[in-house]
Amino acid sequence: MDALMQTRPELLITVIGVGGCGCNTVNMLSNANLSNSVNLVAVNTDIAALNHCNTENKILIGEKLTNGYGAGADPEIGLKAAQESEDTLKAAIEASDVVIITAGFGGGTGTGATPFIASLTRELNIPSIAVVTLPFESESKMRMNYAIEGILQLKDPIQAYITLSNDLLLQSLDATVGLFSAFTHSNEILRNLIASLASMLTQNGVINVDINDFSRILSFEGESILGVGKSQNEEDIHLALEQAINNPIVQLVDISSAQGVIVQICCKNEITITTYNAVLDKINHQLKTNMGLVIAGVTHCPDMADEIEILIIASGISDEFNKSKCKTKTTGDYTDDLDFVTDEVIESTEPDYLDVPAIIRLQEKINILNEYRK
Repeated sequence: MDALMQTRPELLITVIGVGGCGCNTVNMLSNANLSNSVNLVAVNTDIAALNHCNTENKILIGEKLTNGYGAGADPEIGLKAAQESEDTLKAAIEASDVVIITAGFGGGTGTGATPFIASLTRELNIPSIAVVTLPFESESKMRMNYAIEGILQLKDPIQAYITLSNDLLLQSLDATVGLFSAFTHSNEILRNLIASLASMLTQNGVINVDINDFSRILSFEGESILGVGKSQNEEDIHLALEQAINNPIVQLVDISSAQGVIVQICCKNEITITTYNAVLDKINHQLKTNMGLVIAGVTHCPDMADEIEILIIASGISDEFNKSKCKTKTTGDYTDDLDFVTDEVIESTEPDYLDVPAIIRLQEKINILNEYRK
């Protein structure tokens, strides 16, 4: 065992930020004092944007194609740029044990290059997860269409993906919040998620979740949940669990259909076995079937700021969406129940409707409902 420990290489987690949004996230992570096992890589077609990144590893893709001037909001250019730089991208990830890809969808580089990078991780047999941000509705229907098409292209090569809607996330903020503050808030949530995931994989726990556990959960491919919750005492641990499950990133995805779940508890002080069992019982009760695989981990972190932190990773979430009947009232009044807007209305305009992530489907419902209100 001693010989194995001495020869076993240290775990390497590579976080790749693709395009402007992805590079901004990687920039924030570079100031987060992450483990040395986390390798940050910035990928862009825009050399000027790359020069503003604090990360040591920067990759300019499509140098011959774009001359370093960006993808011009064209996903096709983003894809071709990544294809041109395939060997460089492979070299950046081939030694990784886990790859996390983060990007903003709706533009050129992130939308076009991310699915191709995901295909490289698949080819290299590296467990990978993508966290992508959707554009604001005000940024035009075309950008949202680009984003949806990008996700459809991403679904096959990536093992697990999570979508973050700027519109739905920022609804929780004050209407007068500054633009820069809003983007910082969005990036901060993403930073916390990635930092917690990296800590789980690199720190030894009292009950350990290792790389093989993570790979097993990601083997249940499809739409996923990634959420973090915190509490200041053990009595409120259920609030931390609710916060993780109802995180703005994940609240529109139904955890009940998940095939695999990781529950990672980080605690400043020892928790009781009753509390530990209560957390797992809560997760198991949320699943539709008792056949779902639940892997739990507990790590003692005496230096953490909060008393308790819970990380939830759920994967293999069903794409099926229960179709509802129209619930319009005979008086002609609308209802705030989103089932008032039938899925058939949206399906008629989106032929691949059931393939679209739940967060986008609900945003479409909200938009149609607002039209009825007018």
